[in-house]
Amino acid sequence: MVWANELNKIVLKYVKYLTKPLFLIRTKNSSGFQISLEHKLQEIISIDDINLYYVLANDFINSILDKYRESRDYDKKCQFSCIYGVTLSGCVQKQLAIPKLSCGYLVFLYHLKEKHLDHNNLGLLQNKHEDISKWIKQSIEQIKRELRTNKIQILEHSRSILKMKWKGVEYHIAIAWTFSKRQYCEFHYIQHNVHVHPFSMEQLQMAANDLIDEAPIHQRHIEKANEQWKNFLEENMSASLSLLRVYYMREELVGKNTRLAVLFLKLWQYTAMKGKQHLSNNSLEIICAHLFEQLKTYQSNTPILAFDIIRQFFEKITESITLMNDKKI
Repeated sequence: MVWANELNKIVLKYVKYLTKPLFLIRTKNSSGFQISLEHKLQEIISIDDINLYYVLANDFINSILDKYRESRDYDKKCQFSCIYGVTLSGCVQKQLAIPKLSCGYLVFLYHLKEKHLDHNNLGLLQNKHEDISKWIKQSIEQIKRELRTNKIQILEHSRSILKMKWKGVEYHIAIAWTFSKRQYCEFHYIQHNVHVHPFSMEQLQMAANDLIDEAPIHQRHIEKANEQWKNFLEENMSASLSLLRVYYMREELVGKNTRLAVLFLKLWQYTAMKGKQHLSNNSLEIICAHLFEQLKTYQSNTPILAFDIIRQFFEKITESITLMNDKKI
């Protein structure tokens, strides 16, 4: 596979720099590393590839809405009837997606007034999420049969998430409630049959303002809940507020080079850690953003390059491994 071979070359080329003394790299090779890495990533990640996530997501959502309209004729109590909208967040909305590696994260939303959140009946809400997810899964399978295609596949289905491939692109699907109805997430909000789209900075800021106000409500109910329901409420909050993670990873806040480091480390994980336990995308992003802030404190007069963050990441990993090995001894 040409794409995979090219990926291996890129990662191996840059990882070898990380074994050299830091001061030599910083003075001689780091700028070249930065330029070369940017060019290589631009070759792999094109705007058309990223746009495909939105195009196929809208195609999928329209197909699901068609199935819902059909079902209303014979199923007046279809669980999907409560869903008012959807959002595509995750690495695609963050513009940190890598074609063929990254998945689209679709969250179907329904409105739940806070006064109707009864801690004695959280099981009913969990069942509701499962029923909606099951209905979507069955609809996908029905569409696949009707189209007679193997380009639509269910990859995994559990209580908390549904994973599928839609015409070659992987999506993870979650269900979540919102305490207020978000107009900008409603079906057909942008235009007819267009439900998900790249958020502009103004739209993202508007969404963040809403979600920042809503976050404490979620947190309050998590703290109040019995231990057995905390995980369910945390998963719902994570999905419901997923656009906040997009907001906090924007270039204006974390810098271009932090995002470049994240992309490189995603490629590194794919190459070096395939089939092994590895960090989630969100964890990589948080770590890189933290390392960027850390580097700013003692590298104030020097621009912080992607290389600096990547180097720091591997140093921290090495320190952690050494510490764990020492404890075993």
